[in-house]
Amino acid sequence: MASALSYELFQSKQGVADGIATLDGTGKVPVSQLPAAAIETYKGEFATSEALTTAYPSASLADYAYVTATSSYWYWNDALGTPDWVNQQITESAYLALSVAERAAVPYIVT
Repeated sequence: MASALSYELFQSKQGVADGIATLDGTGKVPVSQLPAAAIETYKGEFATSEALTTAYPSASLADYAYVTATSSYWYWNDALGTPDWVNQQITESAYLALSVAERAAVPYIVT
């Protein structure tokens, strides 16, 4: 009897808020089951960084987008003196020139 109750509880929690996420046919969690914060941070794909900046002249910490011209993700870094979009891929010398807070604001890939 306990397993039947557990299964019924499990079934009632699938795909609902504060429940258990399900997977779609491709093995991914459907967008409808993701929290808004997980979706809103991705701003989309842009041909150039200029196009990204035009579309989003300002953003919030953790916002990111893909720029095809650089084949990389760009993140909003609000820890900079002047907040701006920055390429996730960065040279070691440029990375070392950043403050600890500036480094922590973006998941940089040092090249």
